[in-house]
Amino acid sequence: MKSSRAKLVVAGCLLAIPAALVPAAVGWADPAGCGASNGGIESLSDGQLFTFGAGTCDTTAYGNLQVEIKHDLTLRPDPVVDHANDIGSFRIYATSTASCDNGWRTATYYGRTFFTTDTTYHDSSHRKLTVC
Repeated sequence: MKSSRAKLVVAGCLLAIPAALVPAAVGWADPAGCGASNGGIESLSDGQLFTFGAGTCDTTAYGNLQVEIKHDLTLRPDPVVDHANDIGSFRIYATSTASCDNGWRTATYYGRTFFTTDTTYHDSSHRKLTVC
């Protein structure tokens, strides 16, 4: 019994070593030569939330630019209300999304734009909006 428990501990330690060697910064930057921004969030005349984002790269590069509408919740994870993607090999990426959020309410929302391959989040200002 002790031998099998010792083997599990050793196996767990060996599996943890590769993760410890990965630099902490990996996955927290835009793709090389690319940048993104969010253009803000607003409520349209029909009550829908609207946000848009863009990304540019120095050269043509395959990417997936995602734009999200986020509901700002205090001390809890912010759920995604809606999202859109621009996927392909481009120098310029752009997309937008518009959506209601489960019935009329006044709450705080923001837009988020990022490349899904290396997520540096580009957030708009947080705004209190009345939405459908």
